[in-house]
Amino acid sequence: MFTQSDLSRLIATAPDRGISIYMPTHIRGEETKQDPIRLRNLVAEARNQLTSAGVDESDAGELLAPATALIENHKFWQHQDQGLALFLGDGQAHRYRVPTPFAEQVFVGPGFYVKPLFPLLAADGAFHLLTITANKVRLFDASRFSMTEDLDADLPRDISESRRESDYENPLQASPVARPNTGSVDISNAQVYGDSPAEWRKGQLVEFVGEVAAAFDRHVAGHPIPVVLAADPEIAGHFKKQTSLGSWLVGSLLLNPEALNATQQHEAAYNMVRPRFDSDRREAVERLSSLLGTNDRRAIISLGDIVRAAYRGQIDTLFLTDSDPVWGRYDEETGSVETHSTRADADTDLIESAAVRTLEQGGAVHILDRGHIAEVLDGHTSDVSTPDCAAVLRY
Repeated sequence: MFTQSDLSRLIATAPDRGISIYMPTHIRGEETKQDPIRLRNLVAEARNQLTSAGVDESDAGELLAPATALIENHKFWQHQDQGLALFLGDGQAHRYRVPTPFAEQVFVGPGFYVKPLFPLLAADGAFHLLTITANKVRLFDASRFSMTEDLDADLPRDISESRRESDYENPLQASPVARPNTGSVDISNAQVYGDSPAEWRKGQLVEFVGEVAAAFDRHVAGHPIPVVLAADPEIAGHFKKQTSLGSWLVGSLLLNPEALNATQQHEAAYNMVRPRFDSDRREAVERLSSLLGTNDRRAIISLGDIVRAAYRGQIDTLFLTDSDPVWGRYDEETGSVETHSTRADADTDLIESAAVRTLEQGGAVHILDRGHIAEVLDGHTSDVSTPDCAAVLRY
């Protein structure tokens, strides 16, 4: 699954000549046989773009080699989702199978083109599912489309990793060895020193859940998104007391998560978090509309203002549609924004750049349909505005 960390990795790679390839794929059926053919055609298109830009034929072939190798990889095509994104450049290759279909697209230029992936990162789509039992802790990165387990998160994996001593000793006070016994020892009346087994187990569980809560809080610090917890009522109660998530903990599925399969877990978790997404999106749109209605300067619709604010880290919420790219350049030194009707050398999609900076600075991005955003912006557009983009500033 494509996540915020993947976006940051792709942006940080920033090859001088990056190749971004998007295509729809199929999970099963006869259409799966067409997917390698689609990739072959897209690789040919990328090769044409590279050679047209002055890249030597052999160098172009080397850049495209990781994608070319996939065309005849039968095993690779047997394990697809609905969309495939490939990013090639500077000797690196990144590929993502995602649960949403892409239109066939090829982009060659500085850096990687990630705009088609924004729906997977939008504020109304990404959340965590954290499942906790004494035997297993699992963290999933999820969206309305799918869910995948994060195996790299630094979390305690089960109660055996708790700092508390895992063995319980039950010392009994009985008659000294040297003293003659006049009868059998009544174990039921023997004095037990230390915690009872039940008290010890509860203490171990509380400590274990506290360690999970602390580790998870560290894991999401700086990039908070809604969280759904799946655990039995006892564990869920201890977790809520010890986490600092606050309102980011949307709710808890009070059950044994191991009783559900992955599909059931995803459906139950998304149904719990969906009202939060709907509410957040509705409130964000209402705030934008209200600010526009009072001519508040925190609501902006000029493309130049949006790009400048994004680079300065001022955007709290950005509203986009699945519009075509807006090619141009932004000069950070002068603050000037230049747009072109067709793509020129060194151009970037200015809307994509604004969204990337907004996400990197912890802002929210909402993807709206064109009719919805047109309704919100009705009467507020001007010659310098774009009908497919608006933003609310932090200040």
